[in-house]
Amino acid sequence: MRRARIRFPAAAFTVAVMAWSAAGAAGAQAPAAGAAAAAHSGIHVVKLTNNGRGGITAVYVAKAGSLDASDDLLGKQTANPGKTVTLKVQDPDGSCMFDLQFLMNDGTTVTRKGVNLCETDALPFGQQ
Repeated sequence: MRRARIRFPAAAFTVAVMAWSAAGAAGAQAPAAGAAAAAHSGIHVVKLTNNGRGGITAVYVAKAGSLDASDDLLGKQTANPGKTVTLKVQDPDGSCMFDLQFLMNDGTTVTRKGVNLCETDALPFGQQ
């Protein structure tokens, strides 16, 4: 079963109370414009490690500040606690900055805004 595309809500996201790792919560900085951004265009391959207590059933990505989210990047997978999955995020213009929304197996959502995927290939999720 293919999950439908979602749109990030215009209002503030519903955020479940979860602790983000210090590495994942580190401040993201905007990439240099021009040639540096072009060097990052294409596809970002990112390892999502679920260190939380609940399973992640869907991951949606949008350009930072955009309301138009991607299809579910997990597809038929579930990122259960302790599991690491590989996500492929398309970035044709090399902007690097994304908002991510995680759908948990209990129906709650967790949102991470302003993630710079040009500076990291690892997304730790939850407590460590």
